[in-house]
Amino acid sequence: MKNVSKVVINDYTKSFFLVEHLIRGGRKRIAHLQAPDYILNSGERYRGYRNCLEKFHIPYDENLVVKTGMTIEDGRQAAEKLLKNQIPFDALFAFTETLAIGAMNYLREQSVKIPEEVAVAGFSGTVLSTIVYPQLTTVEQPFEKMGQTAAELILEKIKHPEAPNRTVALDAEMRLRASTEE
Repeated sequence: MKNVSKVVINDYTKSFFLVEHLIRGGRKRIAHLQAPDYILNSGERYRGYRNCLEKFHIPYDENLVVKTGMTIEDGRQAAEKLLKNQIPFDALFAFTETLAIGAMNYLREQSVKIPEEVAVAGFSGTVLSTIVYPQLTTVEQPFEKMGQTAAELILEKIKHPEAPNRTVALDAEMRLRASTEE
């Protein structure tokens, strides 16, 4: 990425903690719905997933990682692929909540009980995570604060074009909900 001012959250750390939550809940076969490589933070969330498995001595299984798109339909197709290929999994960590919701919809249609049989967690934390059943465990990004901070960085550059570029890291909150048995 070009050297520009930007607002970020720590995708790696938050993904690590979300997968750790699944593991501490007794899950050992955690599927990951990974975003396309061209999305910068896709790699960071995947790295958090891999390193957390490693920390808990859970063998990495490439069959549990499904590279997919970003839509609800992509999440649905990824869950369908896992089930049709008979790949056992007891949890699913999705790059975004849209992927998680698509996967949840398909799993429920196949009579898979969430979270009893498969715990599901995602990333983003928009209102979507609270209007699905069961409500979705997510990492909730501070979108309003991110937008405000980005606007401040732009105004700073307009006023002082020579000012050095800055990266501002904001915190995100993990919201534990019914999709992972809280």
